[in-house]
Amino acid sequence: MSNPPLPSPFLLQLFRLQEAERLQVGRALHNQVGQALSAIKMGAHLVQSEDDPAQQQEDLQDIIRTCDETVAILRDLHATLHPPQLEAIGLDAALRAEHERVFPGTAVTLAPLPNMPAADTALVAFRIAQVAMRAVAGAGGRLALELAGDADAEGGLAVTLDADVHAACTELPLLQALAATLGGGLESSSGGRGSRWQLRLPYAPAPVTPTDTA
Repeated sequence: MSNPPLPSPFLLQLFRLQEAERLQVGRALHNQVGQALSAIKMGAHLVQSEDDPAQQQEDLQDIIRTCDETVAILRDLHATLHPPQLEAIGLDAALRAEHERVFPGTAVTLAPLPNMPAADTALVAFRIAQVAMRAVAGAGGRLALELAGDADAEGGLAVTLDADVHAACTELPLLQALAATLGGGLESSSGGRGSRWQLRLPYAPAPVTPTDTA
């Protein structure tokens, strides 16, 4: 049985979010990566025309540094578009990496899940947590993250995010609708000096892909 379509306001919000993400990626490619490649090209021309060995080494070091910075930008864009750890290592590793990326200098400890969740479940859980992290970081706060999985319990995959600030999340209705399409739920509450998001999704081990013995 297929899931019902999202109401029109949610579809419009989803479209706007996708366009905002495309704009972010486009700006990063043009303003950061494009300028870095131009600087690398200019530096290479300088090396070609430089007769002083010491100056050549300095120019080469500038090129290497710019290359490293460009690789870091591309890795950040890749992680934003699709977290590489999600499929290779698992949801817990992807959430840890995203937490460290959004909150530099901090670390979070998550116990590994008993089984890899289904691909759609893992991706929805990650994206919802990612939006919450960015909302908290944008409000200048920090966030504690918990992950638990029990295949025998209803809503057996649980992600809890506790922020030390009140962080507004304009995407909340869309994220709640997204969780509902998988048979789960997302609750948001504020109290004291912080915000909390509690996500629950059905949890069943991901199907094992048959090994090709040919």
